[in-house]
Amino acid sequence: MRFKINPIQAVILTCLIPTTSYADNSTETLSPIIVTADLRETSEQDIPASVDVITQAELQDQGITHLDDILLKTVNVNYSGQSSRARHIQIRGIGERDEYTGAPNSSIGLAIDDIDFSGIGMTSNLFDTKQVEVLRGPQSTRYGASALGGLINIKTNDPQAERESLIETTVGQDNLRQVGVMTTGAFSSAEFAPQYRIAIQKTQDNGFRQNNYLNRDDTNKHDELNARAKFRFLPNSENRVDLTLMHANLDNGYDAWSLDNSFTTLSDQPGKDTQKSSAMGINIHSTSNPNFVVESKTSIAHSDMIYAYDGDWVYPGFHTNVDNITIFDNAYYYQNKKERQTLTQDIRLTSTPKSRILNQSTDWLLGFYGSKLSEQNHTTDNYGANLISDYAMNKLAAYGQLDIQLDARWTLSPSLRIENNNTRYTDNNSEYYSPNDTLWGGGLSLTRKMINAGQAYASISRGYKAGGFNIGLPSAQNNLIQFKKESLINYEIGHKATLANNTIKTDISVFYMDRKNPQFDGYSYVGNNYVFYKENFDSATNYGLEANIDWIPKTNYKLFASLGLLQTDVKGISASEVIKVSDRDQAHAPSYQYTFGFQYRGEKGIFFRADTQGMDSFYFSNTHSYKSNSYAIYNAQLGYEGDNWEAYLWGKNLTDERYATRGYHFANEPTYSVEKTYIKLGDPRQLGITARVYF
Repeated sequence: MRFKINPIQAVILTCLIPTTSYADNSTETLSPIIVTADLRETSEQDIPASVDVITQAELQDQGITHLDDILLKTVNVNYSGQSSRARHIQIRGIGERDEYTGAPNSSIGLAIDDIDFSGIGMTSNLFDTKQVEVLRGPQSTRYGASALGGLINIKTNDPQAERESLIETTVGQDNLRQVGVMTTGAFSSAEFAPQYRIAIQKTQDNGFRQNNYLNRDDTNKHDELNARAKFRFLPNSENRVDLTLMHANLDNGYDAWSLDNSFTTLSDQPGKDTQKSSAMGINIHSTSNPNFVVESKTSIAHSDMIYAYDGDWVYPGFHTNVDNITIFDNAYYYQNKKERQTLTQDIRLTSTPKSRILNQSTDWLLGFYGSKLSEQNHTTDNYGANLISDYAMNKLAAYGQLDIQLDARWTLSPSLRIENNNTRYTDNNSEYYSPNDTLWGGGLSLTRKMINAGQAYASISRGYKAGGFNIGLPSAQNNLIQFKKESLINYEIGHKATLANNTIKTDISVFYMDRKNPQFDGYSYVGNNYVFYKENFDSATNYGLEANIDWIPKTNYKLFASLGLLQTDVKGISASEVIKVSDRDQAHAPSYQYTFGFQYRGEKGIFFRADTQGMDSFYFSNTHSYKSNSYAIYNAQLGYEGDNWEAYLWGKNLTDERYATRGYHFANEPTYSVEKTYIKLGDPRQLGITARVYF
């Protein structure tokens, strides 16, 4: 393994190794967390997989308001920052970096309250969120082809019977203004009275860019409204119906690139990145039958999106010769309008103690899933492109799992999912494709409860991803029109423990992922346009380590650290660029990531937290060898917490580190003969104040 360990990593790794040191007789402990994304609701410490769960308390302690803020703090997780909010996510080096084809084919699943937003996760606002669950590795039994590399599950707070309300406000640099309101309670005092929860948040900022040509500082702005209403109906003690209504209206700018890789832009036609989503979910939970629990999850969602940008990043006349005569007058502007509708239905039967099989040793679960996705795209530019496409994908799946209690300490859990993906694509250029794939995945895990030391596990799981097609290719690249389906075998062993009277929690896992016909993004320049595509390479492996520790050494104090090590290798030849890729890392797959810090919450209301996060350099693409720089970011928060209110002064990226979240290497200046590396910068230093009032 070719991991590069610097001194900081060595210190962190040492801290992550469990020792025999114990905390004092503290009354403060680390509470158990239930993971809702698993087939059964399971404690984080009992699930046989590498999982990070960020609870509401931790989100608030870190000042996190959007999924963007979590991803780079979660080890072996990265994202492609070529939009105003994170849409394209990589886990353990697996995941798309863009999607221009109008044929979505996500490798990382994203669900918000069981509603599928894979590939369009800009709606991932975290106000009034119960927890965010990041499951690494293939989650095919649970989520099918959309979770080849992992799954991110966002669970918002449910209604409660006791009335409670919250107002949260934030102001900060970059003209940040944010207001959130939440209220919950029951409609009456009756025993089974319906309950409600309503949460609304408005966010505005200028986007950390100064457009000197237009003399504006808001061309890269965020202007976002997120609203959610949840209702819980309780016909009796055995049945529950949850209704979720969501609406998001994001009217964001997109003016993030410059020729000198700075925060100063010169575009004459700033782009936009908008998303308007409305969704509904209905979950039914019934225990009326003594032999099994019935769960039905139905969702419907509709999203309208516009993604547009100024392709040359400057104004006409910017490029002149020594006599101030314009030699280049380009005004390239790209726009994609997307409309997506999804409908999903999941029905699940789960055994009860009365219906266990194999001499009462085995719990069972059986599920059926169906979904329909349709997406219409209209792509234009001022070079003559005018592509109108219609894409549809239907999925049908059956899945099941057994949990066999071999004895008091050993559990064997086999699972299987069989899924049919039927897709259809047509456009106004007379391209038509209708691939149909029947796929299968699943897993086998063996867990052992350790005496006074948590649980150890070993697992083998198989993930899969459907094949597909590329559009708009010239005849010389007919070999790229179709790409094959991909499969992945994940081998993993791990250990989780809660020690020292629940004041130390550790989680460590190692994994090896063997990919067959791996699919990778690529791009080339054809005529006056870039062509984006997917292609299969010969093979790929992804392997490494993930470790976390939380420690309460004494009352009011908490230390935490995490470390991710990742080695990736891809072999093959890129068909379009004719570049041999061998014995090198995959794109957007840094070899290490880490976080560590400490937190103090005093009995008199004083709160302080400081943390750092770091990431190694990574390749921007599989078709060239240009990379980002490694970096470290420091954050802090100081506040006071009263009985019904709290206020915090916070700072993000305190040292004003410059770091890349996306990069390209190409020629974007006359005479198109000199290629350069261009990067999308992450956010600079920002200071702000957040206050909450509960009533």
